[in-house]
Amino acid sequence: MKGADAILEILAEYSVSHVFGLIGETSFPLYESWTRHPEINHILARDERNAVIMADGYSRAGKRPGISEVPGVGASYILPGMVEANNSGTPMIILSSDISLSSEKRNFLTEYDKSAIFRSVTKEYISVNTGNDIPRLLRRAFRATTTGRMGPVFVRFPINVYEEDVPEKEIYAQGIFSTYPSLRVSPDDQLIEEFLKIIARSSFPVIVAGQGVLLSHGENELQDFAEYMNIPVGTTISGKGAVSEEWELSIGVVGSRGGTDFSNNVLSSADLIIFVGTNADSASTSEWRNPPYFANGRKIVHIDISEFELGNNYPTDLFLLGDAKLILTKLLNKAKIANLRRSTPSNFIEKRQEALAIQDKLIDKKFSSTNPMRLVKAIQEVVPDSSVIAADPGVGAIYSSAYFKVKSPGRKFIFNYSVGGLGFSLPAAIGAFFATNKTTLSLTTDGSFGFFEGELETLARYKPEVKVILVNNGSFGWIRATMLSHFDRIIPGADFVPTDYSKVAAAHNIPYEVVQNDSEIQEKMKLAISTPGPFIVEVVTEPEDKIVPPVPEWKSTAKRHGREYLG
Repeated sequence: MKGADAILEILAEYSVSHVFGLIGETSFPLYESWTRHPEINHILARDERNAVIMADGYSRAGKRPGISEVPGVGASYILPGMVEANNSGTPMIILSSDISLSSEKRNFLTEYDKSAIFRSVTKEYISVNTGNDIPRLLRRAFRATTTGRMGPVFVRFPINVYEEDVPEKEIYAQGIFSTYPSLRVSPDDQLIEEFLKIIARSSFPVIVAGQGVLLSHGENELQDFAEYMNIPVGTTISGKGAVSEEWELSIGVVGSRGGTDFSNNVLSSADLIIFVGTNADSASTSEWRNPPYFANGRKIVHIDISEFELGNNYPTDLFLLGDAKLILTKLLNKAKIANLRRSTPSNFIEKRQEALAIQDKLIDKKFSSTNPMRLVKAIQEVVPDSSVIAADPGVGAIYSSAYFKVKSPGRKFIFNYSVGGLGFSLPAAIGAFFATNKTTLSLTTDGSFGFFEGELETLARYKPEVKVILVNNGSFGWIRATMLSHFDRIIPGADFVPTDYSKVAAAHNIPYEVVQNDSEIQEKMKLAISTPGPFIVEVVTEPEDKIVPPVPEWKSTAKRHGREYLG
């Protein structure tokens, strides 16, 4: 069997159904073999960066590693997507063709050192230098990406290996590694019991759940444990959905990206912080100010799959290394055996209801353009419960993370706040659609739109149920707000000239509507959802320096400049 056929046979053995990428001259043999493997759908992207982000969205929305295939000439373009996936621990495998080994070090067109670029932004870099190595190294890639602290694996194929012979007896998969997490580990029972003793001694524990809970598929286990123990739960922005946000002990997102006065105040008053599946990064802790770095009598327990992240950012009293779902299951079982339960925190439910009432008042505020809170409310009411929403940094992400209430535990949102680059949401939404076959949303901004505009052709070609909600404030609005906070004025460099998005949509034969004020949102969102195939809804609003979103450090800036603060 030729190497190109062997690659596709092995992918099929791992039940791979979709590969996101684009063809190049060095990958011709692989694509010729692909004509004999219709069971593996090739999703053609318009550039390598977006192909990798599609694989990221596919992975996060499903339970399988995302697979991307890119030609070596454009492999360097995938770096933004790789950095985000690596920092967030997304299981992905990137297959990349390259020039033949015999052409190396001869200044062959498209030649450059892939290893120097990708070793630092992947869990593992693999170069397959002979056809015989293809099966063994692909199995290694699936093991690496789905175990431990997961992450992307880059696999390089010099073009010559596609034509080399591969023994057919080597064409097999290790099936357990076709989904993630493939192997779960947990600490000794002694540490589990010590943790429960710490909880029993605390007066007001709070759990902060990160994306590690979602990647572990441990959402139900987290809510079951927290509900049994009566412990309030907040999430990081990337961990949103780790519990139902309609549940009475949910405090919502914490930190400076989606945290509210209520959620951050609850966190700061806790005498026990339980980090679960989070690296306690700057965004989820307001740059390590909340919870306070030091606090008399307060304890911290950290549960995570990565030995590098346990206790990395806070003085920590107990370290539990392992899979979140497995550890939470053991905690609940041992708590029930010990009959260890807690009462609901005093006054907590009342304070939560007060916070929800304040949010309702913010929805009713009137502006000359659309109130972003109204947009979130419309999405909440109109979008199907089964939908996944990918959100770009900016207006869409900050308001939805703070005020959209996830009804049931599980992945509802895909945020890219490990790095926070622009232009993530549409390719991620496309990937999520192919993982779920459900309506997905790209909640984006005019600032991000320019990064992925080419993928509108991808929408027109495949006609997936992907709805693009384009928030237009005529600028890099987040940058304007940060300028105002830092300099008390707006300095040049963040404003755009107007774009007629109706013509952009028409050029791709994609239905389009524009929302100019609050009264139009509900009707046009319903139209977008009910219309088959892709749809673009432009929502006109003000930049973040004029209608200030819930970012704790911007509250004083808003007051100083007489701006409305929706936090």
